[in-house]
Amino acid sequence: MNALAFERGREQAYLPSPELSFRKGAGENWDWGGRLTLLGLELGTRHRLLEQSRWTWSVAPSAGIWYVPVTNNYTEPVNLRLGAQTLLDYRLSRAWTLTGGASLTGAFAGPLTAFQGRFNGSNLLLSPGGSLGIGFRLSPSFEVRAEGGLEFPLGLRGGSRPPAGHAGLTFRWSRADRR
Repeated sequence: MNALAFERGREQAYLPSPELSFRKGAGENWDWGGRLTLLGLELGTRHRLLEQSRWTWSVAPSAGIWYVPVTNNYTEPVNLRLGAQTLLDYRLSRAWTLTGGASLTGAFAGPLTAFQGRFNGSNLLLSPGGSLGIGFRLSPSFEVRAEGGLEFPLGLRGGSRPPAGHAGLTFRWSRADRR
């Protein structure tokens, strides 16, 4: 469960944004997966580059499409994104894991008329960002994780935008008999 923050008049408003994430191992050091929200879909892979007893470093490229149902000075309804994230998992103990990440995303953001080939009001954005999360494993097959992050969108034609943030609580479960 994440939250979507947006401007409503001169006030800040928040909406819950439930999502379903899935991951499937595809090889010894990589997996594929995605996340489905009420108004979007993201697909990607995760590649483990280095693993030690207490930490793992990986990269995760992804692509997504979203419809954003709120409008304000800096939000376009249609968003197409390509990005990559680097993640460092540090195991504090058998139960606790700290995860930090840095990301870079390129995005097309435009009005609904983009589907008709009219791109007036469209923007190309570059968004560097970062995230931090902490997970607690309750059993071999169930983990609860709190996470949050920030992005700093920049228009490629100039001009910055207000930072975008997310915060959420994730419940992760997997089959206990997996190999």
